[in-house]
Amino acid sequence: MIMAANPRFQMTLFAYFLTLLLSIFSSVSESSQCGASPYSSSKILIKGGTVVNAHHQEIADVYVEDGIIAAVKPNIKVGDEVTVLDATGKFVMPGGIDPHTHLAMEFMATETIDDFFSGQAAALAGGTTMHIDFVIPVQGSLSSGFEAYVEKAKKSCMDYGFHMAITKWDETVSREMEIMVKEKGINSFKFFLAYKGALMVNDELLLEGLKKCKSLGALAMVHAENGDAVFEGQKRMIELGITGPEGHALSRPPVLEGEATARAIRLAGFVNTPLYIVHVMSIDAMDEIANARKAGQRVIGEPVVSGLVLDDSGLWDPEFKTAAKQAPSLSFSASTS
Repeated sequence: MIMAANPRFQMTLFAYFLTLLLSIFSSVSESSQCGASPYSSSKILIKGGTVVNAHHQEIADVYVEDGIIAAVKPNIKVGDEVTVLDATGKFVMPGGIDPHTHLAMEFMATETIDDFFSGQAAALAGGTTMHIDFVIPVQGSLSSGFEAYVEKAKKSCMDYGFHMAITKWDETVSREMEIMVKEKGINSFKFFLAYKGALMVNDELLLEGLKKCKSLGALAMVHAENGDAVFEGQKRMIELGITGPEGHALSRPPVLEGEATARAIRLAGFVNTPLYIVHVMSIDAMDEIANARKAGQRVIGEPVVSGLVLDDSGLWDPEFKTAAKQAPSLSFSASTS
């Protein structure tokens, strides 16, 4: 990805730990016109740009052959068959990897507006070149869910990988987890502690899942909110006549994310398996993760831009469409960032 350099432009590379995910997740590549390069040459030299990676930045050339970066160093010499792009005065950096997406996801009688084509096309336009989506089981079946998402992803136009959600537990699910890891390239499994009556799992199921992840060498992921308490909060809002977007935040204060985060961390510690907390949205949850990491536990907190730079104030906007755009849980305090 090439970005125009500007003396006032300041880059905050706060999520480079995501590059570690490349060693965790398998990716599947599909192609279409959406992801096609405007340059027909299989050999491309990006010349004279400021190359930025996880550790430093330097002025260098980037030589790409058959879609693979072959060399990064100053003054690369090439022949006439190579397409040369002048990147002088521009930043050249890796494409973004989004480890948490929900494309074409059916949930509680709704479906996410972006599918694998429109969502990926938008991502590519913004410089994201790979994402990892969550396979939702079909009636609890991991295999059926995987097949459904492979079908959805046929219109894909960029690299992608899959996580897998676990929404029930029995011997069939346990065996299917092994199949997903050994045959399908999925080695990360998500457990929802929220969405009572839909995707939510209890502590018994979470423990079984954590143990299975440990035995398979897979990564356990948790959506950390206390689903029972959120359900109670939702009932309170309805009783009070609060049915607008602001009720979303009021029904799930940060303490409920903090509680679920702490519980998941302690159960993962009890099983002795790594844990990945998705979309950390509050200081309460962040503190639990930081304390666990300081104590030596293998816990990762996933940052999201909305959690870093927004609070819940937009949910009170008098224009419903404006407020509804911010419906995902946000912190009550701007001090989160």
